Amino acid sequence: MLRADTLLDKLDELRHGLLMGTLTRSQLAELERLVSVRRGDVDDPQLNELLDDIDLRVQVEIAKYEYETTS
Repeated sequence: MLRADTLLDKLDELRHGLLMGTLTRSQLAELERLVSVRRGDVDDPQLNELLDDIDLRVQVEIAKYEYETTS
């Protein structure tokens, strides 16, 4: 349960950062790391699908962040 709470807390930080425009690259990297680590612990196909959705969103945000910092 603690691992799920950690992931939910990071998702909440992501949501807040997106809404406020204060999301940092380190927050994205941490969420990316957490999703990657959790994949090995999950046997549920629906939960894996959710982790895929989270990972995709993180990758999009990382790409946007990198584009904005290089433009």
